[in-house]
Amino acid sequence: MLNELEQLAAKIGRVLHHADTLAAENQRLREEIARLQGEATQLRSDREAMAADRELLNVKIEEAQLRIQSILDKLPTASDARQLDLLGEGAAAQGPGTDKAPGEHA
Repeated sequence: MLNELEQLAAKIGRVLHHADTLAAENQRLREEIARLQGEATQLRSDREAMAADRELLNVKIEEAQLRIQSILDKLPTASDARQLDLLGEGAAAQGPGTDKAPGEHA
């Protein structure tokens, strides 16, 4: 009977040691989960900030496109009689009876 009690005590000792090992592993896993949750929260916050920045940039791009289009709409077209002579050569080169464009040779 003493032998059986010693064997039982040894088994209980192994079970307690195993339980302590499992408790330590459980604690380590809990700490790892908490760390990962913190990282996930930070990443989520970063993603939301990036999405807000992207939305702001999209608004700015749309505004810039509207301004560019407004500028382009104000520019004279090739068929517009009000077209500006930016080089100042149009009137001199296009004298009476000249059918050639500036730069063309007779």
